Amino acid sequence: MPDQDLARIRTTEDGRPILDVFKDAMASLASGVAVITGLDDQRRPRGITATSITSYSANPPSVLICVANDSQSYEALTSWYHYGVNLLGADQEDVAMLFAKPDPEKFAKCAWQPGPEGIPYLEGAIARLVCQTVRAIQHGTHTIVIGEIVGGDTPGGSPLVYCGRSFFHELTRTDQGGEL
Repeated sequence: MPDQDLARIRTTEDGRPILDVFKDAMASLASGVAVITGLDDQRRPRGITATSITSYSANPPSVLICVANDSQSYEALTSWYHYGVNLLGADQEDVAMLFAKPDPEKFAKCAWQPGPEGIPYLEGAIARLVCQTVRAIQHGTHTIVIGEIVGGDTPGGSPLVYCGRSFFHELTRTDQGGEL
């Protein structure tokens, strides 16, 4: 039986489906919103909205992303040598929604420019990274792609945040700031 089918029938000690608990728990995790960009085999731009991005290593500087195996951009983001991570600014909810849908004209509907390796850089993003793919690991419904940072810029600004199945445009800073 495939793993995703097991997740549908497994339950917690109180009888709740594990899949429902997983989805609710992940919805509780606040995350920055990014558009992952790449080029297909004909060098046309492709992209998806993602919140499943994390810093992976500082030496060498690396990130990991997760791409749905059934995404229309899957091949461009997992089999090309490079991909981009465009961290969206607080005013870019419309861009997040545009790239969340399977629209072949996404790039005609937003401002972008080619960055290093031709990887699309979205205008207005608060940080843009170009990553060289070093490893792809397929697990369940997604593929984890580890990328070493080979270029980028950080124009800055406030991030777009997703939590509780909603977007947030403002964050409140605490006095407990600092690096973790």
